[in-house]
Amino acid sequence: MGKKIIMVLCIALVMGLSVFAAGQQEEAALTIGFVPKAFNSPYWITMDEAIKEVAEEKGIEIISQAPKAETDVSQQVEIIENLIIRGVDALLIAPAGSKELVSVVGKANKAGIPVVIVDTRLDDEAVEAQGVEYVSFVGSDNYDGGKIAAEFMLEKLGSAKVAVLEGIAGHESSDARVGGFTDRVAGTGLEIVTSQTAQWERSKGFDVFQNMLTAHPEIEALFSANDEMALGAYQAIAQAGREDIVIVGFDANDDAKQAIKEGKMLGSIAQYPGDMGVMALETALAVLDGKSVERYIKSTLNVVTKDMLE
Repeated sequence: MGKKIIMVLCIALVMGLSVFAAGQQEEAALTIGFVPKAFNSPYWITMDEAIKEVAEEKGIEIISQAPKAETDVSQQVEIIENLIIRGVDALLIAPAGSKELVSVVGKANKAGIPVVIVDTRLDDEAVEAQGVEYVSFVGSDNYDGGKIAAEFMLEKLGSAKVAVLEGIAGHESSDARVGGFTDRVAGTGLEIVTSQTAQWERSKGFDVFQNMLTAHPEIEALFSANDEMALGAYQAIAQAGREDIVIVGFDANDDAKQAIKEGKMLGSIAQYPGDMGVMALETALAVLDGKSVERYIKSTLNVVTKDMLE
């Protein structure tokens, strides 16, 4: 009888230790916050899905939250503040405002939460002025991307009257892409006749390009700082019966690739958001593991054309 009691006690002890260990394991699981600019385009959705897929394999919890629109910087700040209060182990942030997000990154610094910046850089002057730190920036060189788009258009057209659709003014990604394109076409046969913002959105791309065509019927080509605006512009082009206008976009999202296959767009600059997101996650994990990381981790850029998709 005594042996049975001892055996029962041993089993209970082992089970208790197992439950305790499982609890400890659960408590030890990492939680990482991912805050993109929005989930209003395939670009951010692709990045989110790639991050979650790798995180699931590693047993890491990802909390993905974003503003409803890329223009809503204050909502993005609020989301990040809530994640800081929640006590996430690290943050992956794609800033909706390169200057506006600096102060909230400073709050993460005070809480001891490492921050990896993704896709869009923080403003260097604001970072330095406020004494803010982030462990790494993971992204492509948007200025180079704009130059690549210009070189591609030059190669295909040689000369043309060009319209430019910009993202949100003051956003590093928009300013750099448009700046790279504008600088590269200066003094060439590509003449920029109008350049306006459509705030990254497809519907606004349609409205703005309609107005552009009315004011500048001589437009022969369009460079759009993202594909969503480009796709909206194509709707305006089709409605006006001006399918002769050549479009080069940026991001190479799935809808843009389909448009390229169908001859509606000439090409788009590919950024590979899934790869970028995974690199950002792996960078955060390396930092949490006490390893050193590069300050700038560069992701790939290239032009996607119809020939590549056939």
